[in-house]
Amino acid sequence: MKTQFNKVMQAAVAAAALTFATASYASPDVYSSTKLLEENIEVNAAGSKYFKDVEFAGSLYIGVQVYEMFNANNATQRYVAYCIQPDVDVQPGATYTASYNFTPSADVRKLYESSFASTVGNAEKQKAFQLALWELQNDDNNLSYVDANSKQYFAAGQSPTVDMAAAMLVSASNYTLGVNHYSYVTFEGNANGVESQQLLGVREVTAVPEADTWAMMAVGLGLVGLVGRRKQKNEKFA
Repeated sequence: MKTQFNKVMQAAVAAAALTFATASYASPDVYSSTKLLEENIEVNAAGSKYFKDVEFAGSLYIGVQVYEMFNANNATQRYVAYCIQPDVDVQPGATYTASYNFTPSADVRKLYESSFASTVGNAEKQKAFQLALWELQNDDNNLSYVDANSKQYFAAGQSPTVDMAAAMLVSASNYTLGVNHYSYVTFEGNANGVESQQLLGVREVTAVPEADTWAMMAVGLGLVGLVGRRKQKNEKFA
């Protein structure tokens, strides 16, 4: 009886290991993108030192784009994505590979936790969110501050989008981090060997177990059942 029990245990552990290996070495998720939003926001006369400027009618503009990412192998997996590499051009027709090991700064996490939900489906808030994200990920956390190291800066009161972004930065700075509502995924883009700008998306954290968690639960339940059956048989013999 003991030998049979040990064999079942070994089989269960082997099955669990195979499940974990399959989950760990799955091929990378490949995404394509489509533009949800493409807008130009006017900057102050000093312009921007870091982002790609566009001149129109004597004024300087910063181009803001928001994307929706589509998993090529699973059409139900979609992410709204924002640029976090503004000094790199967008490459038309780029293919993106997802990575799930991005660790955002506390400031970026605060921005997402405090403002991201309100941007869904709202183009004006999405533009503002992109400016705020650039500021926290790539600049000095201050949209209106100008010094030798400032990379994007705006004059307060000139643009509703800029003012909205500034309000998001204030909300983020006042937010106290607690339970994480989002997990983060980055998208590395490439078109015919040319790098496209890196994008950041989030997915809501849910209580649904991942594949390895399900496997562990299955092994655990199986072992509980086996122990119970063994105990019943021992009681009968007793």
